[in-house]
Amino acid sequence: MTAANPSARRARSPLLTVFLTVFIDLLGFGIVIPLLPVYSKAYGASELSLGLLFASFSAMQFVFAPFWGRVSDRFGRRPVLLGGLVGTSLSYVLFGLADSMTGLFVARMLAGFFGANVSTAQAYIADVTEEGERAKGMGMVGAAFGLGFTFGPLIGGELAAWSIGLPGFVAAGLSGCAALYGFLRLKEPPRTPEGSSRLFGLQTMREVTENGRIGCVMLLYFLGILAFSGFETMFIRFGLARFPTVFGIEGALSDATLDQVLAAAPIAGRYMFFIGLVAAVIQGGLIRRLVPRFGELRLIVAGPILLGLSLVVIGLAAEWWVVIAGCALMPFGFGINNPSLNGLLSRAAPAARQGAILGMNQSLASLARVLGPLLAGGLFGAIGPGAPFLAAGAILGLAAGIATAYRARHGASFRADPPAG
Repeated sequence: MTAANPSARRARSPLLTVFLTVFIDLLGFGIVIPLLPVYSKAYGASELSLGLLFASFSAMQFVFAPFWGRVSDRFGRRPVLLGGLVGTSLSYVLFGLADSMTGLFVARMLAGFFGANVSTAQAYIADVTEEGERAKGMGMVGAAFGLGFTFGPLIGGELAAWSIGLPGFVAAGLSGCAALYGFLRLKEPPRTPEGSSRLFGLQTMREVTENGRIGCVMLLYFLGILAFSGFETMFIRFGLARFPTVFGIEGALSDATLDQVLAAAPIAGRYMFFIGLVAAVIQGGLIRRLVPRFGELRLIVAGPILLGLSLVVIGLAAEWWVVIAGCALMPFGFGINNPSLNGLLSRAAPAARQGAILGMNQSLASLARVLGPLLAGGLFGAIGPGAPFLAAGAILGLAAGIATAYRARHGASFRADPPAG
């Protein structure tokens, strides 16, 4: 008993440090992201331009996330994580200084280039956890993300009421603090050296295409992010268009003044706070109980079903309380789906290639975040405010079907489900 306690403390310590590092950084991320729809409207941007703004960040991540993953496999998790935090801080400074859509595009593209922190943190978790505990560890990263999206939008919305640039500067300071904290507390984890793999090689892509388990989990993750990114992009614009009085705007949104649009930012932040709070509770606490009881393979079926249902409810809503009901259901689907998929993926990936595989997954997720906002913006403009959410529900229905087939085919290989009885 005595000998086990120091070991347990060592196992918990790096997880806690990674959690705090990612949380502080994603708090800054949460401050900025929900404000983009409001700011872009203030600058006169269309829904399609807003989709392109979200896509610009993700396009850079799509190109560079696998590269940063391979760099972390070769040179270490710690320098990549800290360097990404410093670069992200710089991007937020530019966001705070931006006074046009061009400035916002430059800031978001730079943030995308340096945005390797989440996939690198996931690889770090994979290095320091046993396979059976992997989903729980990934849930901590998810909880950090959820908490960032809980308090970040709330803080960002209130700050925007003081100054349009203030949220960016505060976000920059938080990422800088995360980098400093990581520099002081974060140790390089023990890992298997990658060996001869090159930074710009095709080995990772071959592993994804040749390993059916890895490829299918990545497809499911891609579809989930594709659907959810449309919600992230268009939820505030949806609310402004269909329920403007909820955001303090009387009459048509097209007639709103700049001050009215900016005044909507605190209200938008409060609603995103509610969604993030539930998601953080699920990913940080409930997932620890659900995985041992139901198994990851059951959860990756239930997750898209719940998430898809919530988006359909929002898309069909004729009253605001129905939208709130959909938002209350949404974090349950998102909160159980992502940690379960990340846990399955890290268990299928070779030990020496965790960073590369998780980086590739982050890259595909970034591609989904490129396509999702563009699809949502196009549907919003062409059909109406509810169309992006209904389309996302259909995508998640497809994901649930694929997950069901995946569980039937690969369940025995992963042995992820708990024994009967």
